[in-house]
Amino acid sequence: MAGLVLVVVIALAAIALLRWKAAGVAHSISPPAGATAPSFRTPKYERDVGDRAAIIARRLRNDRGRATVRSYAMPPGSPWMQAQKVVATQLDHWEQVGDCADNPEATIVECTWREPTRWWPREVALTMLRLPSAGEARSDRTGATFVIIGSGVGA
Repeated sequence: MAGLVLVVVIALAAIALLRWKAAGVAHSISPPAGATAPSFRTPKYERDVGDRAAIIARRLRNDRGRATVRSYAMPPGSPWMQAQKVVATQLDHWEQVGDCADNPEATIVECTWREPTRWWPREVALTMLRLPSAGEARSDRTGATFVIIGSGVGA
């Protein structure tokens, strides 16, 4: 009987160790098609994207470590649903947290997924910034479009 209990304890410890190691690595996410390294034309865009990336990094940071956050420039008018689908297909069976619906009037659209595990779930966040053209009204969405993808380690 003691041998059986020992085997069960060792098996549970091995499973916990494997999960602990997997949760300590941020999930790698490939960007949507058309994404390129951002080349900021005006300091305003650089600051907007940098500030939003810092907010995402702070939100996904935990006691296990810092999140991996990457910013990409997208062609103007890139559809939100395309970017969302690309990220969601890389997160097979992950739970979507909250509403990820597109609001064409919104400057910032966000979506978050959480790994469906009980122990130390990881989180991935996708944010799209649709910024107005320089000198245009805030409601103008024909300016630069950026995508920020953040991936946190398991808490």
